[in-house]
Amino acid sequence: MKTLLTTALALFLAGCASQYSAQSPALNSGNTLYIMPFANQSNMPMAQAQAEQLVASALADQGIKVRVYPKAQVGDLQASLEPQQRQQEAQAWLMQQPAGYVLAGSVQEWQYKYGLDGEPAVGLTLTLATSTGEQLWRGSASNSGWGRESLSGVALDAIEDLLDQLDWE
Repeated sequence: MKTLLTTALALFLAGCASQYSAQSPALNSGNTLYIMPFANQSNMPMAQAQAEQLVASALADQGIKVRVYPKAQVGDLQASLEPQQRQQEAQAWLMQQPAGYVLAGSVQEWQYKYGLDGEPAVGLTLTLATSTGEQLWRGSASNSGWGRESLSGVALDAIEDLLDQLDWE
């Protein structure tokens, strides 16, 4: 009975999160990782800005030297309305930086679901490339939580699980 209960619980919890990613090549943890603007494909304004900051924190926690593109000229709200302008400015900034890794991404879902419990749900895709544009890795994750969990907590869990797939040496 205990084994049946454990199996049922594991299957139930596995349904709350999904993740797909390519095999990561060996990555040099001494190289700087530049975080570029994420695309917001969700219905939540400025979800991309929240995801960028959570990704930067999770990578820094792993000991990776992280630099996030400057936001001085295009604010987060304006970037939600005109994402191409921020992307152009970030690309110009990146061209002035020393060689390293470049992380971009997109947010597909970032919300509290409708209903009595209002469960948090996130979905995102990350792409890692070299400064010259050669794609090294790609992964996607989605996660949902319980009614009392925070959206950022559920997002951070999905982000950490996804970033754990990178092979830093």
